[in-house]
Amino acid sequence: MSTHKDPLGDYAAAPSNPPPPAYNEDNNGLFTDNSATTGGSNVPTNPYDDDTQARSFGDNIPDDFKYSVNVASCELPLRQLFIRKVYSLLGVQLFATLLVGFVIRSSSSIQSWCLNNLWVWYVSLFLSFGFLFGCYFKARSYPINLVLLGGFTFCEAYGIGLATSLIESDVVINAVLLTFIIFIGLTLFTFQTKYDFTAWESYAGLGVWILFGWGFLMMFFPNQSSFVENLYGLIGSLIFCVYIIIDTQKIMTVNHLDDEIISCIQLYLDIINLFLFILRILNNNRND
Repeated sequence: MSTHKDPLGDYAAAPSNPPPPAYNEDNNGLFTDNSATTGGSNVPTNPYDDDTQARSFGDNIPDDFKYSVNVASCELPLRQLFIRKVYSLLGVQLFATLLVGFVIRSSSSIQSWCLNNLWVWYVSLFLSFGFLFGCYFKARSYPINLVLLGGFTFCEAYGIGLATSLIESDVVINAVLLTFIIFIGLTLFTFQTKYDFTAWESYAGLGVWILFGWGFLMMFFPNQSSFVENLYGLIGSLIFCVYIIIDTQKIMTVNHLDDEIISCIQLYLDIINLFLFILRILNNNRND
């Protein structure tokens, strides 16, 4: 008979210790045993293992973790809140621009002072670039981002108001109405379309550079035909119509929830440039 003894025999025969029970933290900060609620099983269950269980708004993930992600990754109430913030700020910007333009245009003394002191326009031009860069660098720093946005809006409004004060009132009003109608139509179209226009952004950017070079050449050859002026204005209007669609889709998908300042500025510049190109076309046809 063999007297060899398995050195692990005593250990193999020993019963294994049961795993510790699962505990949950209740609302009072106390830990309670949930083994009774899991059918006697001591193994804790993970609610996130069930892929069929959809997350609901107001779950235990803090809203802070939903920021710094794109809009499409967030829940519907957060997306709606972000869109309301962007368009509220945009509405204030557009109203302030109209108000400053109306003040400059309504008073002949203010208009003549602005025209006789063009250095103010140059200062506002440089300040608008400074405020613009500040808005991009401090876009997520509240409330300095709103202060920078207000300064940028005022400088832009002053320049636009001074430029439109030299044009007939009915032409300016028609340009404002056309811009408003086109913007509303493009926004409604973008909200319901399934096509991704953000892929066109590089082509739209190329078009802006072509417009910039074309306009630079026209500075040295100012006496262009009416056809060339209308063509330049039409191409510029189409490019910024595309930009309105692109930037609107970016607000709905790829922009971050804490980038409402940048989103607002992008749409504001799209609308202002569209207005200026429409105004150029209408004024050119009026002079003819």
